[in-house]
Amino acid sequence: MKIKKKLINALLLTFFFINISNNSFALSTNKIIVTVENQIVSSYELKNKIKTVLFLNNQNINQENIDAFKKQALKQLIDFKLKKNEVQKFNIQVNNNEQVNNFFKNLSSKYQTDTQGIKKIFKDNKLDFDLYFNEIKTEFDWQKLVFQKFGNKINLDEKEINEELSNFIKIQKNFFEYKLAEIEIPLKNNSDDRETIISINKQINEIGFEKTALKYSISTSAMDGGNLGWINSKSLSEEILKILKNMNKGDLSEPIIQTDTATILKLLDKKITNVTETDLDKLRKQIVNNKKNELLNLYSNNYLSKIKNNALIELK
Repeated sequence: MKIKKKLINALLLTFFFINISNNSFALSTNKIIVTVENQIVSSYELKNKIKTVLFLNNQNINQENIDAFKKQALKQLIDFKLKKNEVQKFNIQVNNNEQVNNFFKNLSSKYQTDTQGIKKIFKDNKLDFDLYFNEIKTEFDWQKLVFQKFGNKINLDEKEINEELSNFIKIQKNFFEYKLAEIEIPLKNNSDDRETIISINKQINEIGFEKTALKYSISTSAMDGGNLGWINSKSLSEEILKILKNMNKGDLSEPIIQTDTATILKLLDKKITNVTETDLDKLRKQIVNNKKNELLNLYSNNYLSKIKNNALIELK
């Protein structure tokens, strides 16, 4: 049965109420719960996905948090299977797994260990490291595929970027850096959008920003509670920079509306950084990378949406 995109959320929600009880993670058997083309999503994968994300975000692995993240976890697994199918179809693999290895080095450093140590941490917490590794590798493969398909469509004006930096040097000897978190939600571009945004703000007040990001955000940052890390001011658009200048630490922005999404930002911290020639070189590269990534993310989302609309997705 072909499942159109607009029906997926409703069907997934119905699926959970009918087929997964509140005590679902006490199940001793492993069942197929969704088929995505020639791939399957099992109850074991869903359980591991939820527990892994909660663990990595320092959230308690209790029934309340499990129930809150079920729907989003299943959506992410369906997206993962669609991406896996696509990279396999085009025989895409990241070169020498360098990006994957760097990812796990950074993850290991958060726990003051190495890759073998992070594997042990997963094992001690009864988490399947191989499943998590496969998801991360597939995501990097997917990014490579998107770049191969759409990279030649990304054209940046180098002269414009250089002039922007030159003007920056003339008027400013230092710049702000902002530590940000985000929640990005899809919009239907109708009267339901206002209620959706009100509901998200209510969830933020009730369960906190990180849990709301985990539960509702469609951005890849959701797996890290929406955390974007430190971003310098010159890497941000004028619209966002204007919003941030009027925010204090801990403040939330009004929803930033784009074509089919709304983003709520949280200002975690900010600082002033002195400008050096080295900083400007790094800044220029970061501006270029951010602009490229914005366009690639747009192509990635559109590409995945098209695949999903045409995919055979069956709920068991």
